[in-house]
Amino acid sequence: MKYQLAANISLTQVDDESVLLDLDAGTYFGLNAVGTSFLQLLEAKSSFPEAVSTVQSQYDAPAEQVQHDLTELLTTLVDQGLITRRGEAP
Repeated sequence: MKYQLAANISLTQVDDESVLLDLDAGTYFGLNAVGTSFLQLLEAKSSFPEAVSTVQSQYDAPAEQVQHDLTELLTTLVDQGLITRRGEAP
């Protein structure tokens, strides 16, 4: 499954971190370097498993930990309406 930023979300990157701003609600969500890398991969049309594998390789981290952490992050981003599955309305 592929993901994209929701239509009402503005993304700003500062160095290796990023901030997602919900223009409708006026709230924001910050991502560290790992979260930013993950989001960039999703925006580049990587599937979730591809993104997890790439992040795991980039940071030479235990695969199970990366899988767990990025699953939680993806769930949070979708639940908060920051990203949507491609082809779905927000």
